[in-house]
Amino acid sequence: MSSSEDHIENPAAKEEPEEKRGFLAPVLDPVGKGLGTVLSPVGMAVNKGVTPITNVVGSVTKPALGPIAGDKEEKAEPLGGNNKDSYAHGKDSLGGNLQTGDNPLGLDQTGKFGFEEE
Repeated sequence: MSSSEDHIENPAAKEEPEEKRGFLAPVLDPVGKGLGTVLSPVGMAVNKGVTPITNVVGSVTKPALGPIAGDKEEKAEPLGGNNKDSYAHGKDSLGGNLQTGDNPLGLDQTGKFGFEEE
């Protein structure tokens, strides 16, 4: 092909596929467009009023439901997610080690909790 043939437009490519319309479409399409125009301002006002409520509800339910129904990063590891903060790994504790004169509280002194040797 030459460069002049590359710029020829194909009229068949511009044709839009014909929409399937039901037998009530001629009557109800204008009604739907009118309702959309009339109710659009109402929807905007309701959205502004409901948004703070949905934010509060979301901030309460997301931590509670995230390990069960969240995305892959939030879902608990036993349920196929990447959240390592689950019951399967158990809880690390600071205490519970041998109590000695050098370590009277039996604290973990390995440094993994941010303790440093003096």
